[in-house]
Amino acid sequence: MISRTVFCWLAAAAVAQAAPLQRNFAVEHYDATIQPELTTKSLTGEVSILFHSRIDSLSAVELDAGSLEITSVTEGGAPQYTERRGALLIVVLAKPLNSGEQRTLTIRYRAPAGKGLAFFPGQVYGSFFTSDWLPSSDRPDDPATLRLRISADPHWKVAAGGKLTGTTTKNGRSVTEWHIDTPTPTYLFAFAAGDFTESSTQQNKIALRILAPSGTATAPIGNATAAALQFFAERTGTAYPLDSYTQVFAQGEVQQEGVAMALLPASYGAKLASQPEDLWPLAYELAHQWYGVGVECADWSDFWLSAGMSTFMADAFLEKRFGKARYEKEIGRSRSAFESLQADGKDRPLSWNDWQTPQQALGALPDAKGAVVLDLLRRQLTDEVFWRGLHRYTSQNWGKRVTSDNLEAAMDAASGKAKSLTKFFERWVTGCCANLAPERGKR
Repeated sequence: MISRTVFCWLAAAAVAQAAPLQRNFAVEHYDATIQPELTTKSLTGEVSILFHSRIDSLSAVELDAGSLEITSVTEGGAPQYTERRGALLIVVLAKPLNSGEQRTLTIRYRAPAGKGLAFFPGQVYGSFFTSDWLPSSDRPDDPATLRLRISADPHWKVAAGGKLTGTTTKNGRSVTEWHIDTPTPTYLFAFAAGDFTESSTQQNKIALRILAPSGTATAPIGNATAAALQFFAERTGTAYPLDSYTQVFAQGEVQQEGVAMALLPASYGAKLASQPEDLWPLAYELAHQWYGVGVECADWSDFWLSAGMSTFMADAFLEKRFGKARYEKEIGRSRSAFESLQADGKDRPLSWNDWQTPQQALGALPDAKGAVVLDLLRRQLTDEVFWRGLHRYTSQNWGKRVTSDNLEAAMDAASGKAKSLTKFFERWVTGCCANLAPERGKR
């Protein structure tokens, strides 16, 4: 079984790229073409970035570029002056922009293997640090749409975040095109390509696609995923919004959600045949399609609304499938992880905008403490009121960016008492260092 503490920490740390202050421009759309090469363990790409200024007299833009080797930056075919500052690419605009004005930059580049771009024999995938394979603005407060074309070996299976809109052949390679039409944070962009074996099933008109090494028993994975899809739709009151969901079981320790897809370790997929009860990682990544993709946190300060909520929902799915004792066991894991963090002096508010580095805002705390606090809230409100509040929170905020105030308002409305949860949220969400014991009890 994958360690939940390690799993959550890796998933959270992987997207730690933001900063508290909003940039003075906003990206609207990425139009990219990438071509990975296993022989050189590198990727070549070209992306046109449409953005607009948030201020008057914008003279330069700052993009995240990881360890990318930039070949050229142009606007309308004219070269633009650039500077590198570590992982940042500074593009000096030939003509400043006023607030609201748009501009498109085209960047050609080469990407070596890195934190966000992994090469293994027969496969490649990009996730986590999107700027390691795509020049971008890697911040949750700068969501954008995406058109991504992937040029790959014609014998490979390919998956990417969003919806597959077409496949063509060019220069002996297969080119698949994927669209994300809803503005989305770039850390939810992802892709994978390689010599996977593909299997598929249907669940209420949703195509469930599994890419895995040959010999992986995919039927149990598909059945469990179908059950989790149904459970999350029922509990949240919001159906899965897309027509497909892809799970890629890849080499390495990859663990990450993307739009309409998830990347999980091949070793985990192989173990499910002999350990069919180990469904937590599968359910956790799927839950992010509701909390992370469907309902986004406004920035890293309220990341618990994605990480903690997905942890809790995975626990609730295991309760439905295996019984209350399993739920209590899973919540107990989160409680133990949280208490360990407390003992190490690492507790802090769940909703916390005083962080100086993204790692302070993320880590294991949003997952562990977030799940525990949601369990405490469930116990205080009763099951009926809690799930009614979650329905309200999810439906009212679908496609929006949320803060903890949105959750509090929905739960207050479900309870029928205005401001009834003020003390609870002050203690557990905006406050810290509270002892768990007084809140424990039975539902």
